[in-house]
Order: sequence, then C-alpha cells, then structure tokens
Amino acid sequence: MAEALKGRLGRLLLHPVAIFTGLVAGGVLGWLDKGQMPVIGTLGDIYIRLLQMCVIPLLFTAVATSLSRLFLDGAANRYFTRLVLLIIGGLAVAGALGVALGYWGQPGGELQLAAREVIGKVIFTAEAAGTGVDPAHTQGVFADLVVGMFPENIFGALTTGNKIAILMFAVLFGVALGSIAREKSERATALLEAFYDTFIKIIEWLMYVLPFGLFCLAYSQVSAVGLDVLFAMTKLVVFIYAGAIVLIALYSVLIWWRVGGSYLATLGAMRETVVVAFGTSSSYASIPSALRGLKEGLRLDRRVVDLALPLGITLNPPGSTFHFALATLFLANLYGLALDPGQMVFVLFGAMLAGVAATGAPGVAALSMISIILVPLGLPVEVAIILLVAIDPIVDPILTVVNVQGNAATTALLAGKPEVGPEGALRVANSE
Repeated sequence: MAEALKGRLGRLLLHPVAIFTGLVAGGVLGWLDKGQMPVIGTLGDIYIRLLQMCVIPLLFTAVATSLSRLFLDGAANRYFTRLVLLIIGGLAVAGALGVALGYWGQPGGELQLAAREVIGKVIFTAEAAGTGVDPAHTQGVFADLVVGMFPENIFGALTTGNKIAILMFAVLFGVALGSIAREKSERATALLEAFYDTFIKIIEWLMYVLPFGLFCLAYSQVSAVGLDVLFAMTKLVVFIYAGAIVLIALYSVLIWWRVGGSYLATLGAMRETVVVAFGTSSSYASIPSALRGLKEGLRLDRRVVDLALPLGITLNPPGSTFHFALATLFLANLYGLALDPGQMVFVLFGAMLAGVAATGAPGVAALSMISIILVPLGLPVEVAIILLVAIDPIVDPILTVVNVQGNAATTALLAGKPEVGPEGALRVANSE
C-alpha cells in the first residue's frame, strides 16, 4: 500500500504539468517582483547544491565501473575511438551552425540607435565597476586547461571540485581496475556499482521536490535579467534560441533513428532530462536523469552509457561551441568587421576549443574563454564578456539543454541499437 502511494505521488510530482507549472510560476513571480524575496533564490541555490552534491561521486563511479567492465570484456578500444570521432564531429556541426547563422542573420548589424545606446551604457557601467577580464590572462587558458587535466593530488581535485581532473583520474582508475586479476576486479567493480546505485537513490529522492526546486531556480534566473539590455540584444537572443532548437531537434531525431521504435516514446524517455537541464542550467545536475532515461527509458547498454555520457558532459559542449561561434559573429557585426572565409574557419575551430575550455571553468570565467577566438581577430574581449554576461541568465538554460541532449545523442550513436528478441524482451545489440 505504501509503495503504491509512493509511486502515485512520484508520478504526480514528476508529471509534465506539475514541472511546467513550477517553472512558469517561478519565472512569472521573478519577473513581477524583480527579486524582492531573496529567500526563494536561496532555496533554489540549496536545491541545485543538493543535486550537484552527488555529481562528482556519481561521475567517478559511473566512468570507473563502465571502463572496468569494458576492459574485462575486451571492448574498450572500439568504443574509445568512435567516441572521440563522434565528439569532434558533433562540435564541428554545432560550431558550423553558429557561424552560418551569424553570417546569414547578421545579429549585430543594423541595430537601432536606442539598442546601440543601451549596449554602450551597459559596457560603460561594467567597465567603470571593473568587471572586465584581462585578455593577457585568458590567452594561455587552453594550455592551463590541458595541464589541469592531470591532478598532482586527487584529494585536492576532489576538494576544489575540478571535474576534468577527477574525470581523468576516474578513467585511469577504471582502466587499471579492468586490467588486474579478474576476480579482484569484479569484486571491486561490484562495490563501486553499489555506491553508484546509492547516489542514484539520493537523486531519486530529490526528484520528489523537482517542481518546487525549479520554481525557486526560475525565480532567481528571471529576476536577474536586465530587460533593457535583453531588448537591445533581442536579435542575438532569438538567433541563439532558434539555433539551439534546431540542434535539439537534430539530436532527438538521431536518438530516435538509432534506438528505433516510437519517436514519441524516445521524446518521453528524455523528457525529464530536458526539463532538469532547462530549469537548473546545469549539465552536471542533469546527468542522473539522463543516465536513467538512456538506460531505463531507451534500454541502452549500461556500460557504454555510464562511460560516454559523463565523459561527454565534461568534454563535449556543443551548446557552448555554438554560442561562442554565433557571439563572435555578433561582435564582428557590431564593430563592422567583415570576416573572410579563412577567418570563418578560424572562428569554427576556435569555438570548438573555447567550448571545451569553458567546461572546466566556473561562471564568468567560462564565458571569458571566447578570448581564444577574439584576441587573434582583434575584437574586444571585455565588451564581449560584458554583453554575454548580461544575457546569460536567459540563454544559458537552452544552451544547457543543447549540451545534455547532444551528449545523449552521442551516447545513443555509440551504444548500439536496441533490438527485440524472439521472446519479446528488449535487448541491446552491439552496433557492429
């Protein structure tokens, strides 16, 4: 009786209507009172912290156990090569779309005088407050990222939350675990899987208050948006959302094509993931629901999902790549710089590098990675960051959905196509 009641309550709280109501209600309240109730924002911060609390141990146990299983089965090399190729191809497609939209739509060109005045005022105010970023510091950021991938002290990386360093350690640990004596490896892997299931259970408990959590997060995000600068940069915001929707639709079709069956069923399996990603603006907070959707909803191979999705969330940011490419074209339009074909190609590859670098940086520092593209083009880094920060609360949710859905598509393409056996049970077949 208690389990049945718990199940009905869970279905009610995770119903799309309940989730959407919480998200919209929080946004409307944040827009009406402009953040006059900070306690709501505080509760939202607490909720996102609780979600992220399990991310690092979940990421570590998922990657380590999946690699251990793949090495025990002798399938690791095949998956690694294909994963790298899929990530590079996905980033290139996202960056190319950003460049194409920027070239075709000219989002920073022909702005009305009022819009240019608002943008100029925002830049002047931020520079007067010392909000700028030192370009000399950001030029060597990619080299710092590569060095930072290898922690000199894993406990220090755990303390600071350096997810890329922790991920690299998890990869090394999983490879080593799958290479020792089989009996010892299986016992240790089983223990790690028990920890993994424990963290998933905590996430399941937090999902019962998802509508309320999204209400608080939407309130704080919407109340932080400056409407003047938003209206001034409406064209760029519209282009970001239009391009993001195109990418999300493409990823959904790829998942459906790979998995087969009903397209609506495919969308339903990833529904919770999309809502969590949009509501929290955190790719890492979306990992648990994405893992559940791919493994339980789409019935993909657990070993591959636990490896590809956490790796992809950390190293494969198509949303950030698209954003940086389009923002660069916006700034070039704003300053009247006509880019030639060679510079367009540079923007594409620069956006891919900047997107990867941004995954290891928090907040404004992530947006500052656009300096990798802007400095060689002679465009002002400080102005770009000021403007991107101004619209970040409104565009970050949809870009997070792009990142998560893009990695779900990559995982589905890698994992293999589910098939229905003679007995009618769904099983996962190797894609080869």
